[in-house]
Amino acid sequence: MSKTLKEITDQKNELKEFFGNFVLNLEKTEIFSEIQKNLTDEVLFVGCGSSYNLALTISNYFERVLKIRTKAIPAGEVAFQKVPDLKEEGLAFLFSRTGNTTEVLLANDVLRKRNYRTVGITIEEESRLAKESDLPLVFPVREEAIVMTKSFSMILLSLMFLADKIAGNSTERFSELVGYSPEFFDISWKVIEKIDLKEHDHFVFLGMSEFFGVSLESALKCIEMSLTFSEAYSTLEYRHGPKALVKKGTLVFMQKVSGMDEQEKRLRKELESLGATVLEVGEGGDIPVSNDWRSAFLRTVPAQILGYQKAISRGISPDKPPHLEKTVVL
Repeated sequence: MSKTLKEITDQKNELKEFFGNFVLNLEKTEIFSEIQKNLTDEVLFVGCGSSYNLALTISNYFERVLKIRTKAIPAGEVAFQKVPDLKEEGLAFLFSRTGNTTEVLLANDVLRKRNYRTVGITIEEESRLAKESDLPLVFPVREEAIVMTKSFSMILLSLMFLADKIAGNSTERFSELVGYSPEFFDISWKVIEKIDLKEHDHFVFLGMSEFFGVSLESALKCIEMSLTFSEAYSTLEYRHGPKALVKKGTLVFMQKVSGMDEQEKRLRKELESLGATVLEVGEGGDIPVSNDWRSAFLRTVPAQILGYQKAISRGISPDKPPHLEKTVVL
């Protein structure tokens, strides 16, 4: 079996085990109390590629539930000091799956010199980020494929849960969503399997706020795995220029948001009239899931499946995306 496929499908059952063994125990860890103690009125979230999309999604959720200002910044902009008005101290989360991404390590150095406390987010305990950040948070996830899949979902779930715990919010919703994950996976697989992917060569992912980060990640999965032209936009922004590219071979995934039913219905009708195939992810959608922002950790799964299935339909190995490595070292 493809490494990438195995890691995508692992989520169907591993999410429950991961949630029970790791996420529910986060509050008892020293790292939890250290993050809580070091929270400032503005927190930075820094990463590259999928890790930047993860940082952006988490940044929005921290701001939503903790009522603090956050900034998601590409690591290269911090590493080479191109960020305007960077404060002299604070808290920063740095994301690198392997923990050895050059820009992230350089960003960690820059921020620590400016008296930031840095939280190193990685799945590799022996990585440089785990050793060089002030507060390493190493996730017990094994992922070997070049394309990031299940670790994205699991880290996102963990940090959203952590934010709610710090805020004193109920976390029961996470338990419900994790319980739904096997069914969500099966529905996603069946829906995408029914699409004639040979007839679609343009993928578009639309979402707002936390779901915009999900959409960016979804587009990236399809680019990496299947080499298919893929884009992501804030939902209503798609009308403002990008829809000029819509045609019969366009497949649109729209992440549904509470209170936006009428706007989403109108946009779907408009895009379908231009020849696009439109699928909605969310309450009452083609792939049903709660519209709660907490569902973000599940919402990249359909695109992971899509990227894999499109790659197979094109005779491309999703395990060997051209020009890509698991770790970017400059």
